Amino acid sequence: MRREDGIQVSWQEVRRTLTLEGETVLEYTLSWPEVSGAGLGGRWINGYYARLARSWRERWEREVYWKACLELGERRERARPFHPWQGELRGEVALLEEGILSLRFTGWETRGDGRPNRVRWGDVWKVRSGAPCPLRALMGNKRGWKGRLWKELVRQGEGRRAGGDLFLDRDWAKKAKAARPLKGWCLTREGIEVSLPQGTAAPAAEGCPVFLLPREQEEQT
Repeated sequence: MRREDGIQVSWQEVRRTLTLEGETVLEYTLSWPEVSGAGLGGRWINGYYARLARSWRERWEREVYWKACLELGERRERARPFHPWQGELRGEVALLEEGILSLRFTGWETRGDGRPNRVRWGDVWKVRSGAPCPLRALMGNKRGWKGRLWKELVRQGEGRRAGGDLFLDRDWAKKAKAARPLKGWCLTREGIEVSLPQGTAAPAAEGCPVFLLPREQEEQT
């Protein structure tokens, strides 16, 4: 639990095991935040995440479960082993201070091939009003802020690619820009955290590459 100026963030969690004829087909873990001590704004935020959790739960218990059952049936017909599908969505508080609540979410799902499909994103709120905090407001609505952040992201990416720290496609910057990585940002004490969707600009094995951008941009002379 995180607490600041009377505001508390706790996490609700659901674990489910879905079966077919007694055999485990799908297992998932789902967590979502609940804000208290923030008045109406907190209740609006809670409503948003309650709906988000419900949509993930319904997807796993309907669409994904049905597909897993079909695969189980196919493998039974061919007398081949079946491995239960799995999924998880978890979140954490990245920052809670000065009326700003920043949340980081990570999720993964494995199906028959066992290879994880991953997601990662951040949400930033003005917690008392229950309104999303746009990145441009954090940057003070300064002219050219988006271009400066993008140049820093590209600089980091090229450096990590050259150093072998991160395997990016040759045209990764073009692909990354189309994915709009500044949209699902997360605020931390260290800076602005953004990530690329899995498989967008790097091999799927790299997951969702993460970049940490500075909040304050030094003016170039």
